[in-house]
Amino acid sequence: MAKFRFDKRKLERVVKQAAQAKGDELTAQLTTDLNALNPACTGRPMQEVKTKVQQTWRRRMPNDLPEPKLTEFAEKLAAGGTVRVTAVMK
Repeated sequence: MAKFRFDKRKLERVVKQAAQAKGDELTAQLTTDLNALNPACTGRPMQEVKTKVQQTWRRRMPNDLPEPKLTEFAEKLAAGGTVRVTAVMK
């Protein structure tokens, strides 16, 4: 009978890599979605831009974008700039 050895560290590493890959994919999609707002948001009032950013965020995420990031992204888009969403893996 063959012995089976379970390597917990290897499993954790594989799971972490898979989660990071999924996180990278999601952040790329969010970055693209938010930057697509640029033409419609440039020069618009901040509250209007915040609303559009939050709506776009909610299409892919279960939680609201935290206020500091919401304001940061809205300011950049209203000024005609672009944003970059990054994931923090713990």
